[in-house]
Amino acid sequence: MYSLYHSLLARHPRQLTPFRCAPSTIAQLHRYFEEVVLENNLEPLIVEFLPTVAERSRREISRVRKLVQAARKVFLFVTTDDALADRKLTASENKEPVVVERIASDNLQERLVVIVDAHFSALLASTPNRNDNSDPTGDLAFWTFDPEVVSSALESFMARVSSEDSLKADSFAAAVRGLTRKAISTELTLGITTKLARLLQEQAEREVAVSRIAAAIRNSIELDRILLTAAHEVGRTLNAKCCAVQVEGHLVRETLAEYYYSAKGGASQETKMELLADIERLRSNLPHSPTTWVVDGDDDFDNQCSAKAAVPLTYQGNFVGVLLVHSADPSHVWADNELLLLHTVADQLTVAVNQAHMQEQALTDGLTGCYNRRSFELQLERDLHLATRMRQPLSLIMMDLDRFKRINDRAGHDIGDVALRIVAESLHAELRAVDSAARFGGDEFAIILPQAGADGALVVAERLRKRIADTEVPGFGLITASFGLATFPAHASSRDTLVVAADRALYNSKHTGRNRVSLPMEEGCEPVSDTLIDPDPIPEMESLAETLLRL
Repeated sequence: MYSLYHSLLARHPRQLTPFRCAPSTIAQLHRYFEEVVLENNLEPLIVEFLPTVAERSRREISRVRKLVQAARKVFLFVTTDDALADRKLTASENKEPVVVERIASDNLQERLVVIVDAHFSALLASTPNRNDNSDPTGDLAFWTFDPEVVSSALESFMARVSSEDSLKADSFAAAVRGLTRKAISTELTLGITTKLARLLQEQAEREVAVSRIAAAIRNSIELDRILLTAAHEVGRTLNAKCCAVQVEGHLVRETLAEYYYSAKGGASQETKMELLADIERLRSNLPHSPTTWVVDGDDDFDNQCSAKAAVPLTYQGNFVGVLLVHSADPSHVWADNELLLLHTVADQLTVAVNQAHMQEQALTDGLTGCYNRRSFELQLERDLHLATRMRQPLSLIMMDLDRFKRINDRAGHDIGDVALRIVAESLHAELRAVDSAARFGGDEFAIILPQAGADGALVVAERLRKRIADTEVPGFGLITASFGLATFPAHASSRDTLVVAADRALYNSKHTGRNRVSLPMEEGCEPVSDTLIDPDPIPEMESLAETLLRL
């Protein structure tokens, strides 16, 4: 069976120019055409050739009922399994729409809408874009207000009805003959054209927002920055009063949240409290029922006065976060294309959260949560590059637990792991957000202190030394650590020489009594000889005691 869309395009190539459009935007265009009828009290002939939908929302059924009540006559071309096929829409038999069955050989996703009144004619048509592999989800569409093209579409429908359902052909022909054509209303045509142009502009803005979020995901491994970009792009695109993105769960180390507030009163304390309260409520409900949450402005849901929408972030069936938007318009009714944007961004953020999780696994030590050696080297290279460009100092602290082997030998390796985790927690608690702690290997840790000279680094190292010395490991007792630090550019001019200088300073601390902080030795000074201070006298003393006992 021929396609009505392609038939009209072939007969009117000069008047019709197809363009690519998202299915949700085409559905919104369809609603705009119907709103012309409802808002201007028209009594037109309406013919709708609809894509098959097994379940239609109550909002959509209500809209069709209003059209049937307003129109002179309505013809619906639908399949037998469509929700509109056998639904009674009015109490009056005279007003009930004429339903014409679409056959299986039709393109069941093709859409044509014809509205004809004495002062207004309009045609909207769309079909899936099967030839564009680069964007298989985009549809091809065109619309026109040209009476000649609209009449041609009615002729095509007449031919279709006559060939497929001759019993309804007379009714269709009578409805067409009953039309009285007068001068086209420029005001009506201009009004809907303005709406259509605004809708396409909004679609372009949504595509730009999605593109910017995708770019942020590609170009950054910092999840908080990605979340902030998403919140701002969604908030601005939907003209929202406020927007929040929060992620949690096993894929992230800690709960992260970023917010957007509009410049027009969106950052008030009341708005912030309402947003946070909604997030807490959603965190409680969505993990058990991860579905889209929509509150339209015209709903009296839970006595709320503002329009809100939220989409859960789920990964492999598990709840990992939520994307929440509050509309700036209290009477706002959420459109399908707006909800589609939220779902698209939620999917993007879920991918970003999973990528960040895998990135963290690759760059962090599984036992302590600190950076591993590879990521330490990359971070030190970046921080040194920035320090060189900004002409600022950078200090590196190397730290080693004293007599760590004794912990493993006496208390076992599990207690040794506990000791390492306790030390890592001490580092995270004492360091700044810009500082980086890494497990360098075994019981050795490295700490990068950007914008810190030798004096400041000494203060940090001494604070860490005291904290660890006051720490008791369950199942073993008190522990201590030795520290060595070096500063760029005072003690070294490159990454490798800085690591060597800090390591030599640590070596000096280990061989001058442990539990202390050392700087690199000045040129000309010799390190303390190993023969003067035994690096670990305890094992020898224990061996001597055992010999005496045997005697």
